[in-house]
Amino acid sequence: MAHVLGIALVYFVLAAAAIAFTRLSANVALLWIANAPLLAAMLARPAVERPWHVAACFFASIAASVSASPYAMLSPLLAVANIGEALIAYGLLVRLGAAQSPFASLGRLLVFGMAAGIAAPVVSGIIPVISIWAFQGTAPLTIWSNWIVGHGLGAMIGTPVALLVIAGGAYRERITRRHEWLRAIWVSGLLLGITGLCFAQDGLPVLFLPMLPLIVATMAFRLAGAALGVFAIAVIGAVFTVAGHGPIQLIAASQALHLQFFQFYLGVLFLTAMPFATMIAEKNKLARAVAESEARYRLIAEHASDAVLVLDRAGDVIFASPAVREVGGYDPDGLIGQSSFAFIAEGDRARVRELHARTLAQPERVHRAEFRGMTARGTARWFESTARAVTDEEGRATTIVTIIRDLSQRKAREADLERQATTDSMTGVLNRRAFQRRLADGPSGENGVGVLALLDLDHFKSVNDRFGHAAGDAALLTFADVMRSRLRQEDAIGRLGGEEFAVLFPTLDVRAASAACERLRKALERTEIVTPHGSFGITVSIGLAPLSPGMTPEAVFRQSDAALYRAKALGRNRVELAEA
Repeated sequence: MAHVLGIALVYFVLAAAAIAFTRLSANVALLWIANAPLLAAMLARPAVERPWHVAACFFASIAASVSASPYAMLSPLLAVANIGEALIAYGLLVRLGAAQSPFASLGRLLVFGMAAGIAAPVVSGIIPVISIWAFQGTAPLTIWSNWIVGHGLGAMIGTPVALLVIAGGAYRERITRRHEWLRAIWVSGLLLGITGLCFAQDGLPVLFLPMLPLIVATMAFRLAGAALGVFAIAVIGAVFTVAGHGPIQLIAASQALHLQFFQFYLGVLFLTAMPFATMIAEKNKLARAVAESEARYRLIAEHASDAVLVLDRAGDVIFASPAVREVGGYDPDGLIGQSSFAFIAEGDRARVRELHARTLAQPERVHRAEFRGMTARGTARWFESTARAVTDEEGRATTIVTIIRDLSQRKAREADLERQATTDSMTGVLNRRAFQRRLADGPSGENGVGVLALLDLDHFKSVNDRFGHAAGDAALLTFADVMRSRLRQEDAIGRLGGEEFAVLFPTLDVRAASAACERLRKALERTEIVTPHGSFGITVSIGLAPLSPGMTPEAVFRQSDAALYRAKALGRNRVELAEA
């Protein structure tokens, strides 16, 4: 309740002062600041207090009119207009989303000016226009224009100051800091002194002089400096102007025009200082956000296990996180200024350049690529790059932030899984499915090259029966080793199952493949397999079939199998060609 009574008392004093000192004959007050504390209370105080503030200020308005205005009979109607104006301004600010921190941004400041400075007094002024015109016949347009200007200007000048008092530290940026008091005293003295000297004399047109300390106060104390500075100039200037002093007296006009020009002057000061203060606050807020974002970014970059690089448009390194030591063995500072493409394996460099260009062209997307990069030791390893461009205010890509991850372990696991999926677990050659896929993707049989050989160990069952399955496994391993040592690297070797194998000669004709198989057969024939249960030898039967254009893998398998069957029928341990 103390807040309610205090604000009502301030309302009464401001209202009575405005009526007594700024009201011309047969008109309304030309500078009405009284509504400012009421509007500030509705914006900043708890909602439960609002009805009490409205009621108390309503009676304070009536009391001020009765004590200082010749329109005492109209005081209830004028009180309705005054309090209604504050309610309209508050309702518009709430509706337009500017009730919370109305001076936090230029957009909210504009909404506040439109709501409290224009819309509310335009609507509320209808009541005094009608009532005063009916009471004494004053021109309605004169009353309405003076009401709009006086009340709108008063709300814009007074509300920020009232919020500084009522709302607490949220509106007192820097001014409440202990070490700022000395500067506050110095700036206040400068502002009050220059403003007093300016309006105490009426010989020189120096209305521009208070602008300098007002800008100094705004730069030093942001919103508080601008609001208090404009308010101080308004009070000092109003006192001297009403008393007939100050540079405005140089205008050869009536006292009414002097006060109206003073209104215009205050409006210019407000529209200069408050937006300036808001822009400084926005810039500081943005700077703090950027600093916090950079601090978080650096914290992440410096402690992440993946390397973070920032590249310019040409691909040169601007920033390298400490993780480049673990990822590639490089010194972060040593990378600055170097081309990132120099660390890409030559075979992948063109593809990475294309990714870089695509990232610059499509900054809204994240781009990923796998490539082989060179470590500081000169070895090639697999890496993954996740890159996105950073744009300027015009949407142009200026830099690229890329995260580099070491893929060596993953690539090794993939290679191992691929090997397990395509390799016979016992012998290490291709399994049946992988060999069939290799044959399907192999030579087309054109120009007479491309031969398939099927190989089957002779009397393999007797080896298992006589020496055991371990000896049979040893025979399979030995045969696989013999094939690897006697055949070329490009010849594909596969195990089809049991003791049956296959070889694809992708670049040989039938004669050369037959000679290679014959050498293989003789090498196996000369090989002795030693086991704990004794030594033994083993032979192989081989059937070959050439690949022909348009021949399916199933067809060439059938021809090779027929040739293999004939080799076994003719006594085994021999090489037979498929019949034409």
